[in-house]
Amino acid sequence: MISATDFDQSVGQTFIVETNGKMVALELSAVKRIARSPRDGGGFSLLFKGPPEMLLPQGTYRFVGSELAQDIFIVPVSSDQTGYTYEAVFN
Repeated sequence: MISATDFDQSVGQTFIVETNGKMVALELSAVKRIARSPRDGGGFSLLFKGPPEMLLPQGTYRFVGSELAQDIFIVPVSSDQTGYTYEAVFN
């Protein structure tokens, strides 16, 4: 089962996501532990930063990094001039 420690060393790393035939780069900006999670191994969330020119709707995408490839369900949670922020919650 995937855990927060699988992503700890990847903070700052860019992951490539393919959607509608386009490749989008998302940077893992944070790994946050969820206190008191009932999930085996503990709950956590991942925050990704994406480009401002393309909003990914909530859904499951294949994230491919230099050492990890994983299907992850993300939800857009905020945006500013620099881009969109997405969250994935494992709880």
